Amino acid sequence: MTVTAPKPPAKKTASTKGAPPPAQPPEVAAAKSGHTHQAAPNDLVTANFKVDAQFKQDLKMFATMHKMSMVEALRQGFALLKASKQAK
Repeated sequence: MTVTAPKPPAKKTASTKGAPPPAQPPEVAAAKSGHTHQAAPNDLVTANFKVDAQFKQDLKMFATMHKMSMVEALRQGFALLKASKQAK
């Protein structure tokens, strides 16, 4: 015995999406495509590095005890290290 299955509905041939957006000028496309933006000297940027857990805890406790941020503690520490190395 043969069963006849119903035919699938006809596919739409016309697109309902609309017109594509206009092409961007090359300079705009290049600026958006990669991370080519260079920050100004006074802009804040992210610095990622790993330290051991004990160092982080010590830095955080020191900064908290002196009512300063961890970033400020690192800045002042680096400034002292830099000054001592340049003095030689």
